[in-house]
Amino acid sequence: MARIQHYDYETVSAVCDHCGKLCIFNRVSDIGDPGRYSGRYVECLECGESFWIYGDIINPPFELLMFAADELYAEKRYMWCVAHLGQAWEIFLRTFVYSNYLFRPFYTNGHHPILELERFNLLSSQLDKALEKHTFFPLRNVLINTVVNEVHPQTLGESERAIPRINGEGFGNDPKPEAICAFPDDRVRDLLLRLQQLHVGRLRNKVVHQKAYRPLREEADRCREEMGLMYEVKQALDVGTLDLWQARYSEF
Repeated sequence: MARIQHYDYETVSAVCDHCGKLCIFNRVSDIGDPGRYSGRYVECLECGESFWIYGDIINPPFELLMFAADELYAEKRYMWCVAHLGQAWEIFLRTFVYSNYLFRPFYTNGHHPILELERFNLLSSQLDKALEKHTFFPLRNVLINTVVNEVHPQTLGESERAIPRINGEGFGNDPKPEAICAFPDDRVRDLLLRLQQLHVGRLRNKVVHQKAYRPLREEADRCREEMGLMYEVKQALDVGTLDLWQARYSEF
């Protein structure tokens, strides 16, 4: 039995009980599913014997990418630090969309017969299709326009009508400044305005798409500081992963 020594979004590491080899497992290629692993058998990459690993991290994917970015920053790999932070934001923004349009209306309505599960899966596929071309800025805009227009489905029936609005009403386009400024909740309005000023999206594009730009430490610092905004948005808008919503309503 071996406790996982290191974990990130893509890998876990543990020492084999049989040969003492430190094995770095790719979650998908070596183990076969991304986890999380409360406990499971794996095959040693050195001796081929099976052994039990446990103690995987439970944080959501966007946090795992943030942790990886911290390690890259410490190694002065600012390019990949910024790239990871940009990807963390994209995953978080997408998580907001699923949390708002699908998870909350499904899990806050009590018992879920098979028919509702089938409907949930169908709507999930529709949401996948609605977001398939959305990158950082369109996803940020979907969050802002969703909040400004107060599109918060309470049932799957409302979700069915709300999801087409994402593309039908251009929620991926830049929101109108006057609409944000007119939003009545002071706290949320401030968060939306700060989301519009995020630096990480444009810097990530320079790093990844524009001649492999090498950012300064100060630029990476600014991106890391912006991550605090993510947690403020998460709390204010009650953003949760599927696992979180399942755990919250597990009694159903």
